[in-house]
Amino acid sequence: MRDVILSSVLVLVLAMIDSAGAEESFIGRWSIDPAGCMSEGDTASTAPLIATATSVRWFVASCRIGRMYKIGQAVHLQAHCSNEGKIVSTPITLDARGDRMRVTWDGVNVEEMRRCK
Repeated sequence: MRDVILSSVLVLVLAMIDSAGAEESFIGRWSIDPAGCMSEGDTASTAPLIATATSVRWFVASCRIGRMYKIGQAVHLQAHCSNEGKIVSTPITLDARGDRMRVTWDGVNVEEMRRCK
């Protein structure tokens, strides 16, 4: 019985370690236009979206992630964004599936983005 309990605990601990080290699928550099992968564009279409575990930067906005939750594969963020000198609370949805990501920024659907290689 003791061996069964120890085995169960070991499996649980290993599963927790594995999931803790897993990187969120939205993390990385994304762009609507492939040219945005090579430079810092000056439009929404050419600027890369750069997402980390704690921040999102795209075009003129630089955001700190406040709250985050998932529904299915989509990650819903409540971000605190500095945009042209103002701090605003901005809802952002990042729905990454492989090398493509659908983005909704402050209620507006953005053209599909692709992961920069």
